[in-house]
Amino acid sequence: MTTAITRRLTHVSVLGHVTMGCVILVCAILSGCGSQSSGRMAPSSVTGDEPIITTYEVDESIFPNPERGFYKYMNLHELDPEIGALREAEGITLVWGRIHMAAYREEEFLPADFLAHVERGFQIARDQGMKVIVRGSYGSRGPGGDYTTYADPAEAIIRNHITQLAPIFAAHADVIALFEAGFIGPWGEWHSTELANDPDRSRSFVHFLLEQTPMDRMIVVRYPLLKQQVFAAADGGFEQVSSTNAYSGEAVARVGHHNDCLLSSEDDVGTYDRGGMDREREVTYLAQETLHTVFGGESCADYTLNDCARAIDELEMLHATYLNSGWHPDVLAKWTQQGCMDEVQQRLGARIILHESRISNRAQAGGGLRVRLILENAGFAALYNARHVDIVLTNDATGQDVRLPTGMDPRLWKPRERHQLWLVLQLPADVPPGSYTAHLHLADAAPALREDPRYAIRVASSGVWDEMTGLNRLAAGIIVEAAP
Repeated sequence: MTTAITRRLTHVSVLGHVTMGCVILVCAILSGCGSQSSGRMAPSSVTGDEPIITTYEVDESIFPNPERGFYKYMNLHELDPEIGALREAEGITLVWGRIHMAAYREEEFLPADFLAHVERGFQIARDQGMKVIVRGSYGSRGPGGDYTTYADPAEAIIRNHITQLAPIFAAHADVIALFEAGFIGPWGEWHSTELANDPDRSRSFVHFLLEQTPMDRMIVVRYPLLKQQVFAAADGGFEQVSSTNAYSGEAVARVGHHNDCLLSSEDDVGTYDRGGMDREREVTYLAQETLHTVFGGESCADYTLNDCARAIDELEMLHATYLNSGWHPDVLAKWTQQGCMDEVQQRLGARIILHESRISNRAQAGGGLRVRLILENAGFAALYNARHVDIVLTNDATGQDVRLPTGMDPRLWKPRERHQLWLVLQLPADVPPGSYTAHLHLADAAPALREDPRYAIRVASSGVWDEMTGLNRLAAGIIVEAAP
């Protein structure tokens, strides 16, 4: 595991912060990037300290983390109230929550009791410490008994249903990991129907979905060509997400990709070879997109392309974050037999390794605390939802925590890179003197989940994780002195 990851590292980024009341960001990635600042802490406010240097061993075990990994397929409106047991039993933190509306294909509006069951599903996910991948669906079989004769409900009905669901999505956005576009085509997979095959109507519908879902959540679409058509440019090209507009809330930055026949044929059963682009060009396009958006899906058949050697390379190239834990069973069994299942489980999504920390051994209340961290993202992908990066000082005598926000965006910790964080964090003027232990807290951005350890990220370094608090221990024996 370690050797495989190390050989794939591409470069090191250097990130630095100076804080004074609010967070000030100065960022450089090797050759440099833009910087933002609104002031600087006076050098005299940082004491003449010596660093406490700690190195950490890599933890190669398989453990759960939020918003990534293998998911469990379930109907959201029929969610098991004990779904959280999957965290311990299978390391699963994601539910693929289908909103199955086949019974309401001809109903102008969804009934109140159905909406209540959908809302209850989100509440169960919250109570159980899970997050939901949301997809709406109206079934998969038409009059002929299979998907080839499937027809969508009237578009006006679908839009009405989504409008009804939108307030529920908004109320539970914090426990939604992402949306799969859904609603259109058999299984909600955007193929085989009039609406799915009409670029203009599809474009309008995707923008409607973007309007009806929370601004801070991504929507993934089934085919690369669909996003290209949705964001077609006047010159015949198309808009793409890049480092300049990633995480901006712009429409193009909110649309990612999923593949429900991953590595299952030469064109992934119709996923590629659309719109005059072959597999190689489509995968290259996806690799650029998914560096800044979320990607996942499932396999649908055993095929030579999903042999372990090729599968790992493609999951890495496409920055895979999530996969179906139950489909396709032959492919999952093959990965176990060929020996790559452990690596897939470890590396889906982001896997943050803490290699070294250097922290001031002394600081003054109201003064600066120097922190340097060396991290590595050994996962296939970057984080895709916003998250706090805080240094938490715990008073060794009282247990009182002092939270020092860094303002860092961990979504910028891209895979196949090491990242050096240089921080000067201002302590509150009233922090009690004493001995403190420093922790790294990668907390959920939602206020309701920020203190919930089930939604905090565990780093892949041995002996640092506290499952009761969600904190990753950095170093002990930091002395805070009273202000002069």
